[in-house]
Amino acid sequence: MRRIIDKLLVIVTLSVVIMFMTISFFVNKLVPKDVDTENGLIFGNPKAKVTLVIFEDFKCKYCKQYFIKDFPSIKKSYIDTDKIKYVIMPLTFISGSKLVSNAAIAIYELKKDQFFKFIKIVSEKNVKVFTSDDLIEIAKSLDGINLELFKEFLDQKVFNGYLEENMSIAKKVMPTFEVPTAYINGYRVEIDDIPNEIDERLNLKEMKR
Repeated sequence: MRRIIDKLLVIVTLSVVIMFMTISFFVNKLVPKDVDTENGLIFGNPKAKVTLVIFEDFKCKYCKQYFIKDFPSIKKSYIDTDKIKYVIMPLTFISGSKLVSNAAIAIYELKKDQFFKFIKIVSEKNVKVFTSDDLIEIAKSLDGINLELFKEFLDQKVFNGYLEENMSIAKKVMPTFEVPTAYINGYRVEIDDIPNEIDERLNLKEMKR
């Protein structure tokens, strides 16, 4: 009798866990999140009706894959044409991420139009751990970067506070912490579905005019 009760308890427990995970999944998909993007890096049209927010760690291999494989067409079709507001929320949970993120944000602040070139180089390099010297060499290859200020940003770890705030924001928004994660107008979407999801919202906006 005791074994039967134990088995029933296990079954009930598993059922509750599965039900909770299912509910969380659909709530996350169907209920929009209020994503605080104050510390985000903004591109495209800041007044666009469609906002795409990407949480990413610049050292994450999946984020690098996204940037190399998916991002170029998103940039060409939607960012460069000012159809959307594109917001990057840099996260730093991988060892060495804070240094790379400080460098990336420094490039954004010093010469915004060189930011994606910087991320492209970082994404394509097969480097496990970037040093300050590595990042300075990358900055030297870009156009118009004030290297003295760039070095100062790295040495002083100027953006660590912002990055820690981003981690707190991500933990509040995402039920399961993973990157890259995309939100369009507060709704979580799969990376592969981003173009379709953007088009759907753009078409809806057109119809309402």
